[in-house]
Amino acid sequence: MPYVFCDPEKCTGCRACELVCSGSHERVFGPGRARIRVVREEPAVDIAITCRQCSNPPCAKVCPVNAIRKLRTGLVEVDSGRCIGCALCVEACPFGAISLLDGKAIKCDLCGGSPACVKQCMPGALRFVAPERIAAEKRSAFVMAARPKPIAGGWKA
Repeated sequence: MPYVFCDPEKCTGCRACELVCSGSHERVFGPGRARIRVVREEPAVDIAITCRQCSNPPCAKVCPVNAIRKLRTGLVEVDSGRCIGCALCVEACPFGAISLLDGKAIKCDLCGGSPACVKQCMPGALRFVAPERIAAEKRSAFVMAARPKPIAGGWKA
């Protein structure tokens, strides 16, 4: 299942993703109402955190009213009508990708398959991508870094 991936080398910490998320979901521009969170760790590392749409979501396992479920499409969904705001899902998420808003759990819903935050990310730090694609890119980068490099008069390992 694809999810919103953030490249920390490209993220500037501008928080535009939080604004567009809150605007599209809540009709209010307020980072505290977003389903994506930009975290800054010094020295100056910014990264946007969203739900990874886990294949076996710990948040769904701990929900006492089954308000969180994994759909056949792979999306992990919160049923706000069933949510009692106990925050067990917040505690269970290893990424910190779930928050409470007005007493209900909220998390990234991928905007129906076309995440608004990805479209508005000017530095290109956010991508809607499958984990398999990220792994393939990392393998390719590893191979390119490890391959022998030509030097004058021969090859260098």
